[in-house]
Amino acid sequence: MVPSHRKPLKERALSKSNQARPVGKKKRHVKASYASEDEDTTFTPEWNDCRRNITDALRCYKKLRKDKGLRDNLSNQHKMNPEQGRCHSLALDGRVANILKVSGKWVNTIKQIGCLPGIKISDEYHWRGELCVIGLHYNFQRGIDYISSVEGKTLATSIVDSYQYDRGIISKYPFPNLTYTGEGENRDQMFEGGNLALKNNIHYKKPVRVIRKYNSDDNANASGYKFVYEGVYRVTKFDKEIESGFSVYKFQLDMLDDHQQYDSKWKQKRIRRH
Repeated sequence: MVPSHRKPLKERALSKSNQARPVGKKKRHVKASYASEDEDTTFTPEWNDCRRNITDALRCYKKLRKDKGLRDNLSNQHKMNPEQGRCHSLALDGRVANILKVSGKWVNTIKQIGCLPGIKISDEYHWRGELCVIGLHYNFQRGIDYISSVEGKTLATSIVDSYQYDRGIISKYPFPNLTYTGEGENRDQMFEGGNLALKNNIHYKKPVRVIRKYNSDDNANASGYKFVYEGVYRVTKFDKEIESGFSVYKFQLDMLDDHQQYDSKWKQKRIRRH
């Protein structure tokens, strides 16, 4: 992996405005590489609107995670069950995500295969619940998220690779090839759930979004890790291996070409001048 020296990003106060800022001014960013509110002229206004909505949702997520009083107030407004005791870890992420859901803050709310509007490769996130709020990965605990196709087959939409990487080392560019170990610990893995969905992606030639969890001292959360969106990959094959006495599946993933990472409908059409 190639170390990258990313400069810390400045955070701006939460704003409810969704208006685009003038192109050409100095860009301002928020922490964890959250979506910039500056207009990216590479993409359509709709794509930029979605990115601003993502920025707003992530700022609200961060604020709610820290402020129990605000969580309680919004819970009462939406007639949710009161928060019991002290929420920690995934329970807290789930609570915050649900509050944002009933508040209408979720973005990319339809689970789908492939790239999503408003999200760029190398975008970083602090908490698992943020992946759900912006539509990258809906499952809070499992590494493989999937949907049922029209034909009744399950297809993987995204994976979160939580392999433990060297601290502070983040690749400047996403890896072109990855090996992902299927779901199921301390037992023989089977083709069911997410494993079956990934296998079906091979047969139906459907891509999958990849998010990787890194241990890092650079711009990480209080627990010392962060999530990085690596892009869209194709699942090319799988092998069955023995690890610690159990059968496991190893899926080979190859990154799609650059022009396939973003849907063409979100790209601005360039007008040729003669």
